Amino acid sequence: MKYEVGQLVIGTVTNVKPYALFMEFEDGVSGLLHISEISDSFIRDIEKFGTKGDQLKVMIVSIDENNGFLRVSYKKVPAEEAYSTHNNNVRRAPESSDDDFKPLADKLPEWIATTLAEAKEKEK
Repeated sequence: MKYEVGQLVIGTVTNVKPYALFMEFEDGVSGLLHISEISDSFIRDIEKFGTKGDQLKVMIVSIDENNGFLRVSYKKVPAEEAYSTHNNNVRRAPESSDDDFKPLADKLPEWIATTLAEAKEKEK
């Protein structure tokens, strides 16, 4: 496939970094969706926009002439043509058990006693 700047293409996320989503397009062409090209709003967690295996429609903003690497933008895709398979509901809270908090429970009586003693000392 011949790629051109301004073209809309669908790519698959292959890797996620805090600053970008790495993508793969037809014919094994690689690209990068930088966090600044996802939204004009502040993004705290890039994984709210894409995780490995997700497909997104993006616009090509530049092509490296040496290796064909694409730099793409999600925010430049017209709203009526936007496409993403990402599901924000996939993430779950970490699982925990009572044993995870046992060290805190063991130390709590000591911490309370120390705090009470320090408070009584300040009252004098």
